[in-house]
Amino acid sequence: MTVVERVPISSRYFSQDDRIEIGDGLAAGEAVKGIAVRIGKSFQSVYREIARNRKADGTYQPWFAHNQAHLQRKRPKIRIFEEVPALRSIVAVKLAKRWSPGQISRWLRVTSRRLV
Repeated sequence: MTVVERVPISSRYFSQDDRIEIGDGLAAGEAVKGIAVRIGKSFQSVYREIARNRKADGTYQPWFAHNQAHLQRKRPKIRIFEEVPALRSIVAVKLAKRWSPGQISRWLRVTSRRLV
């Protein structure tokens, strides 16, 4: 599987380039702390990245690691509108009346408190 990021992920996460740097550094026998300094991440994060996304044989390959991270990032969460169709119709009516998403959200919070 090849992952092409349509929208760059936050700098808080490891990018494909970061993972390539980690792989190159490990192949060159560099210390993890030195790799971490070079890519601007904490060494604990780099250790965690290596442990989480290495192959079954223990080697760290950047492309495999990036694909693994991409798969882990997806959340198998059911969308609320698919789960509760009545909610979808309520929101659609409010949007048709030109309510803003913020107004709908606040209205739903107030209404749900009354029901509980």
